[in-house]
Amino acid sequence: MKETGKPIRRQLSVNPEGVVPHLRDFPLLVVIRDDVLKSTEKGGHVLSEDGSDIHFLSGEGDALAYRIESYCPEDGALRARVRVPSLSADTTLYLCYGAGAVSCPDPVWDSHYALVQCNGDAIRSEPLDRVEALTVEAWVQSDRVNTDAFQVLVSRWSLRSTMDAFESCDAGETDGLDTKGYFGAVSDGRYVYFAPQCNASQERHGQVLRYDSRGGFNEPESWQGYDAGCTDGLNTKGYYGVVHAGDHIYFVPRTDGVTLHSRILRYDRRGEFRDPGSWEAYDVGRTMACQSAAYDGRYIYLSPGYEGDSGETGKALRYDTRGGFKDPDSYVIFDAGNTDGLDSKNYDGATFDGRFVYYSPLNERGIVLRHDTRAGFDDPVAWQALDASVHGLGMCVGAVFDGRYVYYVPYAHSNAVRYDTRGDFKDPEAWEAYDAAGTSGLHTKGYDGAAFDGQYVYYIPFYEGDEPQRGFHCRVLRYNTCMNFSDRAAWDAADGGVFTYPPNPGGFNGGAFDGRYVYFAPWREDPDENDDREYTPHGKVLRYDTADDASFILKYAECGHNGGLCASLPGPTFTIDTEDGTRSVRANRTLAPGRHHLAGVYDGERVTLYIDGAAVASTEASGHVQSGHTPVSVGRLAGGGAPFQGEIGEVRISTSARSDGWIDATQQNLANPMAFVRLGPEEETG
Repeated sequence: MKETGKPIRRQLSVNPEGVVPHLRDFPLLVVIRDDVLKSTEKGGHVLSEDGSDIHFLSGEGDALAYRIESYCPEDGALRARVRVPSLSADTTLYLCYGAGAVSCPDPVWDSHYALVQCNGDAIRSEPLDRVEALTVEAWVQSDRVNTDAFQVLVSRWSLRSTMDAFESCDAGETDGLDTKGYFGAVSDGRYVYFAPQCNASQERHGQVLRYDSRGGFNEPESWQGYDAGCTDGLNTKGYYGVVHAGDHIYFVPRTDGVTLHSRILRYDRRGEFRDPGSWEAYDVGRTMACQSAAYDGRYIYLSPGYEGDSGETGKALRYDTRGGFKDPDSYVIFDAGNTDGLDSKNYDGATFDGRFVYYSPLNERGIVLRHDTRAGFDDPVAWQALDASVHGLGMCVGAVFDGRYVYYVPYAHSNAVRYDTRGDFKDPEAWEAYDAAGTSGLHTKGYDGAAFDGQYVYYIPFYEGDEPQRGFHCRVLRYNTCMNFSDRAAWDAADGGVFTYPPNPGGFNGGAFDGRYVYFAPWREDPDENDDREYTPHGKVLRYDTADDASFILKYAECGHNGGLCASLPGPTFTIDTEDGTRSVRANRTLAPGRHHLAGVYDGERVTLYIDGAAVASTEASGHVQSGHTPVSVGRLAGGGAPFQGEIGEVRISTSARSDGWIDATQQNLANPMAFVRLGPEEETG
C-alpha cells in the first residue's frame, strides 16, 4: 500500500465512441467504485472520510471546477460532476486525492443553465425571462407500460381555473365545399382532421376538413377541405371517428346514407392534402357500422355498432397497421356480442389505458366491454363485459383516460361514471358515479365525447335528449381530476356560445386536443322555425384555450384518445409558446419501460424533440419564448395534474440551444457514466 498523505492522481479518458469534438464547458458525470478510493481508515488511499481531498485537474494540470455529489468511504464509491472546458473523444483529465482538502469555488454548470435538479435537489435556479433559445432536459425512469397516460416531466405551464377562453370559426364553406356535419376529430400535433358524416347538400358526405394550428383560428388560409367521397372508386362517405397512426390518418366507416359500410378511408400525411394520390380506401366487405376506434401503437380497434338489418352488433374489427392496407389478412373480426353471457353490443367510442381497450356503450343496457390487448383478439378469454347500469351508467358516447380513471361520457343524460383501472374490472368499489345536473346553474345534460388537458376532463356538449329535433347545446362540463369525483366543487360548467359572436350553437360530436387547445367537432344545431329537415348540420368549430400562462412543457406521454371519438399515441412531446404562437413536436410513439433521456431544444428557428440522444421530430418556430409568471414545475403540472408515473433523476433547463452532439453526449454520459469515462492506474505525484 502506498503511504498516506501523498498526492495521487489517476488519468480519466473519455470513451471516444460518438463524441462530437469540442463540447465547451461540458458538465461531465464521473461515477467510480474502486477499493483504492476507500478512505485510508477503511484501507484505501483517500485521506479524508468526507472525500474533501478529492479534486480534478485537466490534462495540462489546471484545476477544474467540480462538485462531489456523493462519496462513500466504506466502499470507495464516488459520484462527481466536473466542468470540462472542451470535451472531445481524446479528452483526458485527472482524478486526484491523498493530500489535504481542496476547495472548489467555481460552478460546475455554465452560465446558460437556469435550472438544475438532481434527484429532487435544486442545484441551480435562476430566473427564466423572455429567452431567445431554450433547452429542457429530463433523465427519467419508468417501469410502467401506461402508454396513454398524460405525464408531465418539466413545465412552465398553468391551466385556466375559469372557462372563459372560447372562440368560434364557421368553417362550413371551406374551399367551396359544404364542410358541415362532422363526427369526431383528431390532432397529429399540427393539423386537426374532422371526420365527414352528414352535411346539408349531400346528406352523408366525404368532405374532410383540416385546420392548420400554425395559422390563426379565424383565418381562411388556416383551413382546407377535400372531397374524398369517391376514393379508389368506392363510395367513401359517412365516417365516425378519426385515428392518427404513424404516417396515416384513418377515418372510421359508418354509413353512406343508404347502407352501413366498412370502407375504411385513409390519408398519407406525407402527401399533399388535396392530392388524390395521398388518399386510398379499402372495403372490408361487411355491411356493418363502426363507431370510432382505439389505437395501441400497432392495432386499430374499431368499435362495433350496427350490422345490416340485424340492428346492434358486437362484432369488433381490428386492423394491423404493420400489414398491407388492402390485404384481407390485416383485418380480424371477433363477435364479442355475448361476452360473459351479457348482451354486449353497440358501442360508441373507445379508449386505451396501456393494456386494455375500453368500448363505450351506446346500448341502453349499460353493458361495458373491454379487451385485453396482451391476449389474442379472437380469444374469448381476452374479453370482459360488465353490467354497469347498477353503478348508474346509461347510454354513453366516448370515454377518456386520465392515467388512472376511465371516464364514460353521458349521452342525453347527466350521470357521469368513471372506473378506477387500479381496481378489478368487476369490483363494485372500482366504479363511481356523479350526477352533474345543474352544474354552475346550467342545464348540464347530454354530452358526446370528452377531452383531457392533464388536469381537467372536458365533456363535449351535444344534445339534451328531451325533444327529437331540438336541445342541441354548447354548455361545456368540466371536472377537476385533482379533486374528489363526488365533490361538487370539483365540477364547473360554461356556455361556450356566450363567449363567441355569433354565438356558437353547439351540438358537437367529439373533438380533439393538440396539447393546448380543445377543438369541438361541429355536427348539428337547433333548426329555424321554417326548417323541416331531419338534420340541421353546421360547420361552426368551437375552440377552447386550456392554458392560462404558457411558456414550455416537456411530457413523457400525452393522452392520445383525447376527444372521445379519436385515437392516437403521441408519446413524448415538447411544446413551447412564443410571441409567434404555440409550436409542438411529438414522437408519435411510446417508450419502452426503463431509463430514458428526453430533451426539447428551441434555437429561434426550429423546435426539436430528442429521445435518448437522437432527434425524433422537428418543426419551424420563431419568436422569444413567453416568460409568464408560472414557476417551473417538475413531475407534474403547476396545478398538480398529470403526474409522472416514475422517477426523475435529473432536470436541466438552459437558456441556449444545446447542439445535437451535446444532447447525444449527455445521454451517453448519464446512461452509462462508468463506460463513458475510463479510469487509469494510480500515479504518485508528490
